[in-house]
Amino acid sequence: MALHNKLFLIDLNLEGPNAPSWDFMSDEYWQNVLDNFVFKIADSFAFAGVSKTADLFPKGLDYFSDWQLDIIELVEADDDIVCKFNLNDNCKKHFRKFEFAVHSFESKEFNDYYEFDQLYFFSGERLVAIYINHESMIDFLDLTDDETVLIEALETHIKASFVDSAVFTDAFKNR
Repeated sequence: MALHNKLFLIDLNLEGPNAPSWDFMSDEYWQNVLDNFVFKIADSFAFAGVSKTADLFPKGLDYFSDWQLDIIELVEADDDIVCKFNLNDNCKKHFRKFEFAVHSFESKEFNDYYEFDQLYFFSGERLVAIYINHESMIDFLDLTDDETVLIEALETHIKASFVDSAVFTDAFKNR
């Protein structure tokens, strides 16, 4: 069985002086990829830099107070030790809101506070996706043949945003 690495980037441009370049993800793309791909292969998730639920509530912020965060275990992901949570229906509901990680509030200390920089999705013990918030990119790692078949079932404009990681890497090297 082959393993596949894919990137999800909106309107990827691999040529020209600014290549590679891509657009920010819209709510439609985010929700479509989550519902029709990520949620079909992932059963748990973790936030970068979060090794305990208290890390999600710095200085009394309570953005995650209505999330049902069922802790599974501590795991290593992308050179980080993180707390892995069950990807339950409650968390899926919150993830569907593309701007779930950014919120504004009255505070002298925080302005548009980001709860995380990266979000990890797992299938069992295997890290299958990294959503990089500030890059508007999803990096899919070691997908099985069966998992990549799900990409073909996506809407044409959505599946067109999946590219082999090697293609993107080559474009970066050729700049």
